[in-house]
Amino acid sequence: MKKTLTTRLTALALVTVLTSSFAGSLAFAESAVPNAPVAMKSDMRLAIEGGAIEGYGDTDYRGANEATRAEVVTMINRAAKLANANPGTATFSDLANWQKQAVANAVAAKLISGFADGTFHPNASVTRQELAELIVKVVTGGQLPKVNENVLNYFKDSSSIAKESRPYVAYAVISGIFSPTLDGNFNPTAAVTRDEVAKALKPILFKVVDILSTNDIHGKIEVGFDKKRNQEQGGIETLGGIVSDFRAVNPKGTVVVDGGDAWQGTLISNTTNGQSVMDTMAQVQYDAAAIGNHEFDFGRDVLINNIKNAKFPILGANIIDDKTGKRVDWTEPYVIVEKDGLKIGIIGFATPQTTTTTKSTNIEGLSFVNPVPLAKKLSDELRAKGVDIIMVTSHLPGEQNQKSQEIISELADLANGTGNGTLDAIVGGHSHLRVSGIVNGIPVVEAQSWLYAVGHIQLFVDKTTKQVVSSNASLLETYTNLTTADAKIHQTVEDYKAKISTKSNEVEAVVSEPMSRKSFRFAANGGVERDGTTQLGNSITDAMRASEKSDIAFTNIGGVRADLDKGDLTYGKMFEVFPFGNYNVTGTMTAEQIKKALEVTDKYSNLPAIQFSGLKVEWDSTKPLGEKYSKITLVDGTPIYVDGKFNKDRTFKVTTNDFMATGSGDGFTVFGEVKDWKDGAVMLDAWVKYANTLKTAGKQMSVQDDGRDIRLDLKK
Repeated sequence: MKKTLTTRLTALALVTVLTSSFAGSLAFAESAVPNAPVAMKSDMRLAIEGGAIEGYGDTDYRGANEATRAEVVTMINRAAKLANANPGTATFSDLANWQKQAVANAVAAKLISGFADGTFHPNASVTRQELAELIVKVVTGGQLPKVNENVLNYFKDSSSIAKESRPYVAYAVISGIFSPTLDGNFNPTAAVTRDEVAKALKPILFKVVDILSTNDIHGKIEVGFDKKRNQEQGGIETLGGIVSDFRAVNPKGTVVVDGGDAWQGTLISNTTNGQSVMDTMAQVQYDAAAIGNHEFDFGRDVLINNIKNAKFPILGANIIDDKTGKRVDWTEPYVIVEKDGLKIGIIGFATPQTTTTTKSTNIEGLSFVNPVPLAKKLSDELRAKGVDIIMVTSHLPGEQNQKSQEIISELADLANGTGNGTLDAIVGGHSHLRVSGIVNGIPVVEAQSWLYAVGHIQLFVDKTTKQVVSSNASLLETYTNLTTADAKIHQTVEDYKAKISTKSNEVEAVVSEPMSRKSFRFAANGGVERDGTTQLGNSITDAMRASEKSDIAFTNIGGVRADLDKGDLTYGKMFEVFPFGNYNVTGTMTAEQIKKALEVTDKYSNLPAIQFSGLKVEWDSTKPLGEKYSKITLVDGTPIYVDGKFNKDRTFKVTTNDFMATGSGDGFTVFGEVKDWKDGAVMLDAWVKYANTLKTAGKQMSVQDDGRDIRLDLKK
């Protein structure tokens, strides 16, 4: 018992989130505002009811007060139910009688020691790194934790964490013991409060389930790069490292799920119909995945075959066969997994938006029904089977207000429509946004896209009743310096990259300046991206029109998936921009139909955002829906709609993509009126040919605003 004040107190909780460490600005779930008032017990109340914390003879538990060494040891003694030692062994000269038993127990358990002068300093404060050491020692049975310390790279003051404390702090950070700090520091020597100790006790008092989630990987299994931070980010090998870090801390209670749209979007995935993604997800050892709308892009047969061959369940509880009125027989509604003696039911849902965001021929005869009634029904079914915890992994989109933290859209609709007691956690996808918080008492997350974040829901479960008593939600960052990449997964990715390297690295053109998906008006319209034409939209539709020799070409802004950097433009990069394998279709449209297509507004910006070539248009966003366009002509001046009059003397040869041509894509129903669509070139091939033409002519690819799209209300 001869140790100085640097004696590390460590205590850890069996589990959970890097909520602060890996959390983005929306990740501070514990401070998020619930969508509806929900009675949730505070960490202090849970510690009191668990017998770990007592008051001062009144009802004031002084949570904001700094916790003393004697208090912290006493709390841990009660929470962990340490074996009673002979109180006489606590020979420190400065202990009060009420402190001796707890201190003797903690010393006997080798959690803490005193000082060389025979004192304990019972009234001294406890630092954050000392608390980490105390808690973690309880959880690990006094063993030095084997944990990846790279997570500490998140903190600006990482170097100030004491060397002997670093493994304990890393373990505690992964376990979510500490609340996020807005300044990006860990503050290792800051004194902890009684409230903070109450939070830290939760992994001792309860079982912990860590739910890690991804969504909208879109084939992006290679490591990416964050230009703003000048830091490598993402990649499924990085995800594998993060999952391994959590399993090292919580080996029995870690669940990994995906929210859909996993394999469509990159050359490394599409060339194998998603097999590269499936193989690496299997190496991560996912517990379940949901079916996203883009899982249908390779055709239903490919989806069914991938589900059949997957080494983890791919779920779709709300996909209904129209002929039978029942769930399709090629996917399951849920799976039950066992974690740390708990039965966890995982329900999978597709988004009802699949009917309008997927090529109709691939989903013909299928309905994607409202998940709320099904969630209630399946929850009852799972509870009847003895399931303790019920969660959803889904492709349901969420949105979150950055100021109020309010969460809306389908993700919130499911939480509000089911309520406490039906579901314990919900994972979403589809909108590619960062969402984390509590809705109607239920933690919900959506983790952006491309593996650029990982969702983390933490559930604290009563050891006796097996009911969830507390939860939080956050996001983890996937910067490569915060973990150690999984070597086996890295090799699998490299093997797949080698197979496609020749084609992927083929240079098709040279780009003279960065080309964006943002509106040409982005700087003038308040930063709205989806507002009329864009550099990439112009280039792609020009290529479509040239390929099919048509008057006009249209494509949807949502089909353009990446920006271009200046320099060599490779086939692989062009594929990332245009990954869906769509092809040109050409047919005949009237002037009225062309105007109707232009008038469709984007669901995100509520502004016209269709990309086009062959036209010059003028419109006013202040005008009513359907009346925004005042002038539409061909580039040669041929009128289509001018001065309130349609050109009825002729029709027009129009090219669009096969997704939009069905009339069910992104709200462009007018294209469904066309009866003479004829298939043309694959859109990517047409764009590559267009780029090659520029290269052959010794020209670089450069797209400036050519005035084809004029928004009048910004000119006033």
